[in-house]
Amino acid sequence: MTVQVRAGLGVGRLAAAMESLVELHPELCRSGFAHHEVADPAAATPAALAEAEAGLDLQTGVLMHVVWLDAGPVRSGRIVLVLHDIVADRLPRVLPWLVQAWRQPALVS
Repeated sequence: MTVQVRAGLGVGRLAAAMESLVELHPELCRSGFAHHEVADPAAATPAALAEAEAGLDLQTGVLMHVVWLDAGPVRSGRIVLVLHDIVADRLPRVLPWLVQAWRQPALVS
């Protein structure tokens, strides 16, 4: 799932929101999530996204991988959520859950 995000998102806030998401819905990840930052959205090649998918690992509990495509402080960027098959049925609910996690009072700056 690819989602457009506001400009200047910031990797720290994204990571905090994802950790909050995992705390709210631990079934998404057994040992946290993996994160991969791509500074240039043009670098989000099929190979880079395949690498994110290959990073999913049921044995270690990495069931979700987030690729952040940062477009800088002025242009909106994107995040790509890659889920393991075991939690893929939750994909339609992940975005509302992520918005809920983003709005947690501890994350509001």
